[in-house]
Amino acid sequence: MPVPTYAYAPDTWLEQHPTIRVGVPNQLQPLIYQTEDGAAGLDVDLLKQFTATMDVELVWTPCGQWQECLDAISNKEIDILTSVSYSVERNQSMDFTQSYWSMPWAALTLDSTMRSGSSVRISELHGQRVAVVEGYSIESQLVDTGRIEVVSVSDIDEGIDRLRNRMVDSYVDSLPILVDELQEYPLPGSKLSVLDSTQGNALYLAVRDDWQPLVTLLNRGINSLTPQQRDALKRKWYGYELEQGWSDEELLELGMKIGSVVLLVILSFGIWNSRLRKEIKARKAAERHIRHIATHDELTGLPNRNLMQDRLEQSLRQSERTQKPFSVLFLDLDGFKQINDDFGHNYGDELLVQAAQRMKTLLRRSDTVCRHGGDEFVVILPTAIAVGSALAVARKLVVQLAKPYKVKRQQLEASVSIGVAMYPTHGTDVDTLLRSADKAMYAAKAAGKNDVRLASTDG
Repeated sequence: MPVPTYAYAPDTWLEQHPTIRVGVPNQLQPLIYQTEDGAAGLDVDLLKQFTATMDVELVWTPCGQWQECLDAISNKEIDILTSVSYSVERNQSMDFTQSYWSMPWAALTLDSTMRSGSSVRISELHGQRVAVVEGYSIESQLVDTGRIEVVSVSDIDEGIDRLRNRMVDSYVDSLPILVDELQEYPLPGSKLSVLDSTQGNALYLAVRDDWQPLVTLLNRGINSLTPQQRDALKRKWYGYELEQGWSDEELLELGMKIGSVVLLVILSFGIWNSRLRKEIKARKAAERHIRHIATHDELTGLPNRNLMQDRLEQSLRQSERTQKPFSVLFLDLDGFKQINDDFGHNYGDELLVQAAQRMKTLLRRSDTVCRHGGDEFVVILPTAIAVGSALAVARKLVVQLAKPYKVKRQQLEASVSIGVAMYPTHGTDVDTLLRSADKAMYAAKAAGKNDVRLASTDG
């Protein structure tokens, strides 16, 4: 039996890495902050819970301002950074666990016309000067509107100081961080509202990109967290004791007495008021939908080009570390244009949906099938390390996709041409691999369609 690699034996990897450095940014209370005994906060308790079964020492390592901490994990000066929002750009220099918590963004203002204790949309900040900590994922979303003057600040103290002195109109930060700050240092006349329709609410543990086995281990810990443990942490770090049955008027009066902070916490984390609970549920559903459509094809539900690019880059980095090949297939449906011309795009769309479902059913969970555009698809086979394995999968797809499709009582015929490329034989970067597979696909079409061709090594 061969000795297992770390990719498949993370516990063996852990024996060689008994110490893990966790970045502690400045002013991220109540999520994580430095204490005389090391660190405290929600993220600290969570990380201790995730690693409870691991024989490992967590070393709490101050890393400075948020952008400095992002740079630190990219430079491998720390091993883990908590409360990180996922982005394709960040995924170039760090790996991510699955999401372990969710935190809404919030806007703080002194504008008497703004609402408090509810939610506002980014569009309501148009025309404003808005301060945000440099490196926060919300920064690019505000900039992308083209109608908000974004002022980068180093930390929450600078952001609120600029707001207090009317140098900006609003300050945006994570809701629990703002709540904690305002409880400690109230800002008279301020109004705090959840920032609606934003991305980046889901939080992840970022891990240095050469420690993939740690991602697997941390995901185990995240999956082991029970609802009871999660509720206990909420009570500890957002533990505002309120009795059931309070009226809206009483809640509003209480909120106004302390600058609407408690009211906002109830809005975001409370479970007592059914009306607010429904609003939160609807908002979270909308946010999930926004995140989904940013990375998935609306028609088929498959990952789109953006997510395909990201998955390919992940596979490349994994293969570079393990020195194992992987496969990429480029597919194009034969006869699809004729179906659209003869029956209309509604029939063509339904055929694409059925074809996508067949591919998902046939492939393994570790594989990724993406819609590249039109009737083109890309399949990533991270475990197909041999040419024979990749060709076998491709031929199965040819057989399955050539079976008749029943669309609105019509029986439609289509087939598929597939090109196969292998890393690193046919390319060592995303663009080269895709070009090689695409060129092989056209060779299959030229040979009569409904067939498979392996990419050549002569470019």
